[in-house]
Amino acid sequence: MDTFKTVVTANPYDQVRYPSAPQPTSHPVRMSALACLYGRRFASPSSCRVLELGCGDGANLLGMAATAPRSQFVGIDLAESAIVEGRATATAAGLTNVELLVMDIRDVPRSLGEFDYIIAHGVYAWVPAPVREALMSLIGRTLTPNGLAFVSYNTMPACRARQIVRDILQDHVRDAANTAETIAAAQECLEFYAALWSEEDPLPNAMRDCVRQALRRPPEVIFHDEMAQTFEPQFVSHVAAHAGRHGLQYLCDSSPALNSEAFFPSPEKKQLRERAKGDWVRYEQLHDYVSLQRFRQTLLCRADRAVERCSDWSRLGQLYAQGLFLPEEDKEPSSDVLVFRTNGAKPGGHVSTTNENLGALIGRIGAADPNTIPLAREITCPEIGEAILRLFLVGALSLQTEPLPFTLTLGERPVASALARAQISRGEKKVTSLRHMAVEIADPESRHFITLLDGKRTRRDLAAEMARFTGAPPAAIAAQVDDSLMGLARTALMAG
Repeated sequence: MDTFKTVVTANPYDQVRYPSAPQPTSHPVRMSALACLYGRRFASPSSCRVLELGCGDGANLLGMAATAPRSQFVGIDLAESAIVEGRATATAAGLTNVELLVMDIRDVPRSLGEFDYIIAHGVYAWVPAPVREALMSLIGRTLTPNGLAFVSYNTMPACRARQIVRDILQDHVRDAANTAETIAAAQECLEFYAALWSEEDPLPNAMRDCVRQALRRPPEVIFHDEMAQTFEPQFVSHVAAHAGRHGLQYLCDSSPALNSEAFFPSPEKKQLRERAKGDWVRYEQLHDYVSLQRFRQTLLCRADRAVERCSDWSRLGQLYAQGLFLPEEDKEPSSDVLVFRTNGAKPGGHVSTTNENLGALIGRIGAADPNTIPLAREITCPEIGEAILRLFLVGALSLQTEPLPFTLTLGERPVASALARAQISRGEKKVTSLRHMAVEIADPESRHFITLLDGKRTRRDLAAEMARFTGAPPAAIAAQVDDSLMGLARTALMAG
């Protein structure tokens, strides 16, 4: 039953804009780092071809294009209004290495060529089966021999709860006269049931938690996710099998934590590994049954040879590391243990070691943040290599194959990212940093300040302009300019 036929147009993404943002794990420098850890060859992220399917307004693709001027980026989407927005932003940012096309996944011509990296974020579970088939066929046809494809999707069986929410929403919004009423009715419906479901009964309590998670997302996301015309979460084993029919294989998940067992088999997961009988995809599926994983970011590669799932500490030497580690100041002076506070996936966590060389390396990584440091001369033994890999897997640091082009060294005529300046000029509140992260710039003063950072103004010019803009005393503004610039640099918004 199509309950949305009276309120949804042929393309709802033209009707309601989907909030788009950079997806850090889909950046080629991150994807290729995982390929490296698994012993796969990969194309240089600074000189490659990237295709994004369902690119929306290009928020993800444009951020990549801004960091790799020698690479080529192509994005396709059916939502014409989103493509128009993306093209305008690309033009304003001076990005000539990106092309955004209004195109159906089923109609991509062979003339578009091959790609080293293909991204399909938030597409696979939200399109009908024929489009999913076209998507996987396209990846199989256009991925280069050393290419990597990123395919994200909601997962089964954990997302059956979201399908229940979808059933309830479809029933409650069927009489809505337009899109605004549909969104308002959905919001009211979710709040209603979240208040009624009991915390005492396990199933209603699980549904209550699911609905509360939905309410934390923007209404536009609920409209396009739970209320989409197609919402079909997938089993990871089915996705891997689908890829296999097109000459591809499952490499890994882009989430570092979901790679732990491949490198460091644990006693806790021994029974799952035994049940899988050496079939890694089967293990991943059993893992999802136990952990009730709700979302996956699957990396696919060519099925030309087996994937090496083992810890090889020497591979770390090809990578760059980034992370915030602060030395613990209140440790015992006589202690041989070096302790650092982390600000990764678990802020407030601690890392400790008695290995002086490892402690020195962690200190250098922390001191360089947000810059990366090359690990080529740092990984000198298995103990250090495996420790860095474990820190990556728990989210305390990130790994990439190349540094990204932002700077902490600011000249007399500082330059902010051209993409961030263009996004602000076009009214965006969230901008894309040169680390491929979303940064919210909400206050008018900061937004205006960033638009001035085009390399044509000295610090004195910046202070004078900001004094005129704010009405504050010039001397007070001049005293703040250096700190303001360094704050932007720390968020990777200043171009090198």
